[in-house]
Parts: sequence; structure tokens; C-alpha cells
Amino acid sequence: MAWQKAVWALANFTTILGLQVAPAASEDVADFYKGKAINFIIGSDPGGSFGPYAQVLADHMPKYIPGNPKIVVKFAGGQSGGLQVANQMQNTAPRDGLTMAMTQQTIVLHQVLQPEYAKYDARDWYWLGNMAPVRNMLAVWPTAKAHSVEAAKATEVVIGATGPSSPTYIVPNVLNKFAGTKFKIVTGYKGVADLNLAMQRGEVEGRGASWISVQLTMPQEIADRKIIPIVFASITRDPSAPSVPTLAEMMPDPLHRRVAEFLSAESDFGRSVFLPPGVPPERSAALRKAFEDTMKDKDFLADTVKMKLYIEPMSADMLAKISQQIIEAPKDVVELAK
Repeated sequence: MAWQKAVWALANFTTILGLQVAPAASEDVADFYKGKAINFIIGSDPGGSFGPYAQVLADHMPKYIPGNPKIVVKFAGGQSGGLQVANQMQNTAPRDGLTMAMTQQTIVLHQVLQPEYAKYDARDWYWLGNMAPVRNMLAVWPTAKAHSVEAAKATEVVIGATGPSSPTYIVPNVLNKFAGTKFKIVTGYKGVADLNLAMQRGEVEGRGASWISVQLTMPQEIADRKIIPIVFASITRDPSAPSVPTLAEMMPDPLHRRVAEFLSAESDFGRSVFLPPGVPPERSAALRKAFEDTMKDKDFLADTVKMKLYIEPMSADMLAKISQQIIEAPKDVVELAK
């Protein structure tokens, strides 16, 4: 047929011109990754939702990477909101395509809010994509003296946190500054599992972090009303707890509301995966495509259903766009957020 001849002619033309770059690049990538392992660095401890999200991705993504390397999950701890992992990825991680990372979703915000500690630029990273948005929240234990934001304006509530760049600290601190609450924030906990133990032992009366981590690790406590969400740091209310207000809703002042929305934008980064700058383009492109293909894989999706993991992928291009918007936010909003 005429169209077949045209296609054949075009194929020969591109061969003559030496334009068959993609197959050669693909073969080079496969040769590089064959028999190797990719280190998947996680800016968290294994006790929250990072662990299940990281492992299910590591289980399924290798079959879509040329050469089928293993992906080995390594937890680096969530202290200081995963800043250590972000700095590592920017400055010391190998640029060969054998290291990828997933760290706290606040990490782009903290490039703006804490530049003295953020020795990285998220605009340099090569995003692979986001598995799901993650809404941070603040929740209290039944023994807490206040079970709502309004009640916490009149009564002190002890809240556990990992460090000042973590959402476990940010949410109660913003409420203290702008909404008049009396949360006493105790830092130094290593991660979600540590915070849960602290609540159960009576050391603290509440804690923040992602709501998905509570849904995964404490489903019975939710059902029994032993852990009670009182606010979500997100643009929209969480569908599983529609009566709980967002952080912005608690702000009477319009500028404070804009600050709350700025801080809540980090929920879009959820469980995002990225490479350090400088990875060879053919390898970074292959890993991005492998991530995207994994998000549509039926076995991957079946496992996430079994594990009760919410999947709502976001593209790498969108993550890059949101990163730029956050980093270039209006000065008045940024200064007040600081």
C-alpha cells in the first residue's frame, strides 16, 4: 500500500541520515542497568506511609527499566523534614542514574522558607513523577484537653514533632502564629512510629504528618475515635474526613489565608520521586518513562489496592511547574510564611 511504502521510505531516510538515536540510546541504557541496583533513598523512617509507597514502586518499576535493575529501598530517617536527603541528592549523590529519592513533601517549600539549611535547588532535580498527593494534618489523642482548633485557642495541647522543617511542626506552629492556638510543640522525635508511641505513652497529646500514614498504621484507632483529625494542611478538604477544615479556612485574615494556601501547596508533592541533577539524559528519560508506565501497570495497581494505598499520579512536568511557582512566590507571602 502507498502508506506502507511511505513509512518504509521514511525509515530508510532516517537510517541514511543517522537519525536512529532512540534504539541505540535504549540499548546503551539497557547495557548500563543490566545486573545493577538503583538505590532508592527515602527521607523518612519505615513506620509511616513512605515505606509501603516506596516498596510497591520498587517491586514493580524495574520491569519497565531497560536492563531490569533491582531497586533497593533505603530509609534515611525523617528528621528535619527530610532535609538531609534533599541536600544529599543535590550535592553528593552519584549522577549516574543509580540513585533516586523520595523525601518529605515540604522540601520545596523549605528551599524558600529555610534557605540557610536548604543547600539544594529543587528546580535542578529531574522529577520522575508523583504517586499521590498527601494531605498533612494535625490530630489529637482522646486524652487531649482540646479536640478542635477552636478549643485549642483556650487550652494548651502538647504536640509531638520531628523538627522545625517538618509538617509535624509547621501545621501547629502556623496555627499558633496566625489563629491564636496554644499548641506546645515538642521536637526531636524520629518519625511517625516514634510519634505514635509518644501519644500512646502519654508523652504528647497529638501529632501531625500525613493522614495516609494514620490510615495505614492506625485504622482501628480512627474507627474507635482514638485519633481525631482537627485540621488538614491542604488546598481541599480530605474526602475521608469532609467535616475537618483546612488550614486556610482557619485564617480570618486574607493575607494569612494566602500564606496558609502557600504552605498547603506542598501536599501536591505527596509521594514524589526524583533524581539528582546531572544524570545522563537517556538514563533519566528511561527512568521517567518507567515510572509513568508503572503507574498504569495492573499488577502495581492491584497491589496498591491490597495495601490500601491511594494512587493519583501527577506528571513530572506538573511537579516542575509547581516547584517553580513555590520558589518564585510573592515576597509578602514568603516573608510572612518565614
